[in-house]
Amino acid sequence: MSLKTWEKKGKRGITRAMSFALRAHGTPPMPDLRDLGAILLVRHHNQLGDMLLSTPVFRAVRERAPSARIDLVAGPENVDAVRRNPHLDEVLLYDKAEYLRRPMDGKRFLDRLRGARYDLAIVVSTVAFSHTSAWIAALSGARCRLGRPGPGGRESDTAEELYHRVLPAPTEGRHQTGVNLDLVAPLGATASDWRPVISLGREEERTGRELLRASLAANGPGLRVVIHPGAGKLPNRWPAERFGEVASALIARGHQVATAAGPGESSLLHRVDRGAGQVLRRIPPCRVRVLGAVLQEADLVLANDTGVLHLGAAVGTPVLALFGPTDPAIWCPAAPAVRWLRAPGEDLDRLSTSVVEQAAVGLADALAGGGAMPSELAAAPEGAP
Repeated sequence: MSLKTWEKKGKRGITRAMSFALRAHGTPPMPDLRDLGAILLVRHHNQLGDMLLSTPVFRAVRERAPSARIDLVAGPENVDAVRRNPHLDEVLLYDKAEYLRRPMDGKRFLDRLRGARYDLAIVVSTVAFSHTSAWIAALSGARCRLGRPGPGGRESDTAEELYHRVLPAPTEGRHQTGVNLDLVAPLGATASDWRPVISLGREEERTGRELLRASLAANGPGLRVVIHPGAGKLPNRWPAERFGEVASALIARGHQVATAAGPGESSLLHRVDRGAGQVLRRIPPCRVRVLGAVLQEADLVLANDTGVLHLGAAVGTPVLALFGPTDPAIWCPAAPAVRWLRAPGEDLDRLSTSVVEQAAVGLADALAGGGAMPSELAAAPEGAP
């Protein structure tokens, strides 16, 4: 049995043990967001892309409740993606590891949570039921707690215990942003704009601009292209050497190319260099928000289905995304500048260099000269009912 499975079993046990204290009593009427003074959103799962796909929810809630205080609980891995979000009043960091080391920090977090006297706590979840998120909502003391079970109705009994209002389980096969928005639609919060949002500060933008200019000339030939060959999930990685071959083709067409990698992925950049037959320029390691500013300054991003794809989409830069086992109809960010390719048989090893090279060069040339987009590229979803 895996550590993850043991952890889930442990959380279920804790929930049962604490059920008397955390149980949601009664079924209050479905609240109207326009009548509420303070709303708590809980979305602390650690995937950057998942968080950015959730940001249209923040927009929808704010549009429905323009005068309310709206706070968000996030985790250490994704909190940088939502700092300065224009639709939130405050982002609260829930850092379990830090609270185990410094229990008083955990007490301060809890005091801050309860001191806000939230009218409503909404647990924003799509791919799994989160016990921790449900506990945070319960411990907030919010007058009404709203959430849903996991896909397929998993953990329905736990949801019934911890939430005052339980909404239907996520709809399978639906785009993740739509799944997120389904959660707040019964509250009157809807959105036709599904684009992800990240709001960068001027200093971050300045740093990102300087980092890119240190690698690629602002007034140099062609487009400035950033290639990110990594992904946290290995099946989501197209072979790094092939990214190098595509980089070489882009350079031969007069474009400039730099590579970037996430923590622990530097070895991928050496493999990209081998594929390119040269040492490519590199973006130095930087925090998520600064990397977002780098991508914002770039003309084109080439990436796997990973957080960087969503980051590039959120800053509005054209992105060519490579999908394998994940379905772009569900996971590709709904940003108009994103184009994608999916591997045959959902296996990125089967996505040939020639196909990606033709698409990347064609896309770069179209962006540089205003020509037609390559016909083999699919556009990202733009939002749906």
